[in-house]
Amino acid sequence: MTADAPANAPADVDPGIRPAVTPEAGSGPEVPTGLPPVTEIATVTLALIVVGGIYMSAYLPRHSPLGVPFGLLGAAAVLIVTNLVLLVRLRVFAWGLFFRVWRWALLAYCVVAGMLEYVFVYDGTRGKMLLVLSLMLAVFALTVPTIIAFTVARFQAVDPEATRAESR
Repeated sequence: MTADAPANAPADVDPGIRPAVTPEAGSGPEVPTGLPPVTEIATVTLALIVVGGIYMSAYLPRHSPLGVPFGLLGAAAVLIVTNLVLLVRLRVFAWGLFFRVWRWALLAYCVVAGMLEYVFVYDGTRGKMLLVLSLMLAVFALTVPTIIAFTVARFQAVDPEATRAESR
């Protein structure tokens, strides 16, 4: 242990790095543990949408059969609702940071989804195929910001007392 390292620091920790939570902090801010698999579920949701989009684009410029894309879109919708339920149940979480990141990421991905929608319309995609692709773009535009925001907020130290007071 070096002279500038705190007395309670583990031997394998760089003395220049201070953890967000120290053992003696007790009632101070803490990094939430035991969080639900929101990022993993959102990643599977994104994979389902990508597979559906690739399946449909393999048939272009003809119309593709819509059974598989509708099924993948339905499964993705179920996973989005599951993620929403898991997120709503969180009590000790950096909600302010989550929504701040989510809003800006949502803005960026709505622009991306809007440009892709323009490409589909410009290329002459019509009817049910355009509907499925548009819904897939909406899922894409909601899922990626959720992954980004949850990944940022999950490592933010949170004061549990302040979180409980906000939820009342």
